[in-house]
Amino acid sequence: MNHYYIGIDGGGTKTEAVLIDGKGTVLARRVAGASNPNDVTPSVSCDVMESLVLDLIGEAGVSPSSDRIFVFGGIAGALNHRDSLVRDMKSRLPDMAAVDIGSDVVNLLSGTLPTGDGACIICGTGSACFLRRGDKLIRIGGWGYLLDSAGSGYDIGRQALEAVLRAHDRRDPDTMLTDLLSEKLGGEVHTKLSEIYEKGKPYIASCAPAVFEAASKKDATAQAILMRNASALAEYVEAAWLWLCEGRDVTPTSIPVVMGGGISQHEAPMWSDLVASMVDEDVPARVQTTETPMVWGAIVEAVKLDASCAAADFDALREQYLATRP
Repeated sequence: MNHYYIGIDGGGTKTEAVLIDGKGTVLARRVAGASNPNDVTPSVSCDVMESLVLDLIGEAGVSPSSDRIFVFGGIAGALNHRDSLVRDMKSRLPDMAAVDIGSDVVNLLSGTLPTGDGACIICGTGSACFLRRGDKLIRIGGWGYLLDSAGSGYDIGRQALEAVLRAHDRRDPDTMLTDLLSEKLGGEVHTKLSEIYEKGKPYIASCAPAVFEAASKKDATAQAILMRNASALAEYVEAAWLWLCEGRDVTPTSIPVVMGGGISQHEAPMWSDLVASMVDEDVPARVQTTETPMVWGAIVEAVKLDASCAAADFDALREQYLATRP
């Protein structure tokens, strides 16, 4: 009986699913719409995942009646709905060898750190840190834009807009951000307030790239914004180290940290290097930006559902996956 593995990476705009064989060869890939249960409801999230799984096995020509198929879905927004999502998916796909659902954070972690302890930092519109310690996933920060948004694209963009308004008032020095954001918004910031408030968090976060551009041209205001936000992410790393060491007789030798999300990806390696430079020197962190698609982490988790793969060579599987993905 052959073994096959399906990984699903779902978010607020798209959901990607991939089926591989036991050697890591990609046999089928599908992309669908949003599956974040907070946005589309848990039932619709399961509709999307079920449809993808059935399309994949149909395209690959495999069948749960003659093959063992393991499915893992790492879905944004799944943390608060995990039990119901798992229950629903198992009832929809009763013939699969195993089905599990987790957060897309797991995809980020496992894509770079398939096994062992480590942390990941998501830095996109929002920001948060998650530490994997043994079989526990510990959340650090990222408690919503009203309470805890430092280090996020939203906060970088918000601080840029604030800086431009302060410069307009002559409360702060002029900044290159004034012209960059006027060009982006189609007018001076102080004339676009209604649009900014109406479009909200994602629109504000979309201003973040202007900060990186201005900082690269030595604009002091932009550089200060990036330093503040990188410092906030460095605090995540330091807190993760405290959690990792807590209660242990032997202190770990280091903590691997993988960064993902739109800001981390688009501004690599500068952003991860800046964050790493601001981590306390007593914290032995190894900070890097993920180099593999998020769906690969979901595939890793699907493989880990298979008891016969306890000693899986994830490096070899990853190499074959990258060589055969569309």
